[in-house]
Amino acid sequence: MPTTTSVGQDELRAMLVQRSGLAKDVLWFPVHDVPRRFGLSWPLPTQQADDVLSGLLDDLRRVLAPPVEDEQGRHRARYVYLSEITDQYERCDTRQLLVRIDAAGVTPARPDSLGDEYDPRSAGGWGARPSAAPDLSGKPTWGWWRAVREAGPRPLYRMPDPYVGAGEPPVDRALNLREGTGDDAAFRTELLGAVREDPRQIDCWAHLGSDAFDRADTDLDALSEALGFYQTAVAVAELSLPPGFDGVLAWSQMDNRPFHRALHGLGLTWWRMGETQMAQAAFSNSLWTNPDDNQGIRYLIGPAQKGAAWHP
Repeated sequence: MPTTTSVGQDELRAMLVQRSGLAKDVLWFPVHDVPRRFGLSWPLPTQQADDVLSGLLDDLRRVLAPPVEDEQGRHRARYVYLSEITDQYERCDTRQLLVRIDAAGVTPARPDSLGDEYDPRSAGGWGARPSAAPDLSGKPTWGWWRAVREAGPRPLYRMPDPYVGAGEPPVDRALNLREGTGDDAAFRTELLGAVREDPRQIDCWAHLGSDAFDRADTDLDALSEALGFYQTAVAVAELSLPPGFDGVLAWSQMDNRPFHRALHGLGLTWWRMGETQMAQAAFSNSLWTNPDDNQGIRYLIGPAQKGAAWHP
């Protein structure tokens, strides 16, 4: 906060730019609206300005409401949307990005072209009584599988093409750059440029999250960054899901994998931050939408449910 005894409109806007990372023009109206929104008048005493700044940051990070579903859908097992798990995004720009994408038009996830279903009681399922004995990957948990079996056959869905645009996917360009140069900073710059140009690049958000997660041992801000990247990836993907989504997004369908990578990373990040209930919710979504569990989530959800501390 400034050392002066009062804060004017321009000063508060500059402070909000610094704290939020958003452009000044984006924040013109929220600051202009402070007298009506908070019942105050300019200039603000420094303590009031501090409170208003916190309130404006909370507004920017407030989650969008989940899609509205019918009454029948509220009583069946389904995917749990991000805004039902947390009330705030970590990043101040996530909400605005989602509004922008939604206004431009969202491509919905679509059912399998052949009308195929995922049947948990088929030969490809885990069976009626899968073994809970530890194996080389750890000790699996199977409570989630009982819920999947009880739900019966469910339609298979495919997410829209996550690599929007023509030419080489931006995430591939970034990965090739890092592989060729070993330059992690250039890798991050490439990914950040891609999501600035088109925030629908779910896999770029997910790889940014993974990079930040890996830096968390040496960078105090990295875990918060990872959370923001993963939340944004998941929230963007959720725009394509219908209300009360209860379908299956199989890992075998390539277009679904960026979403699953983001869900996995989100669960790990919350778990590492000690938010075990939120981590459990993210892991549950992974297993509900991809019961084949190609990512080994069944080994993670049990410790998270028990409140165990994350470990590498």
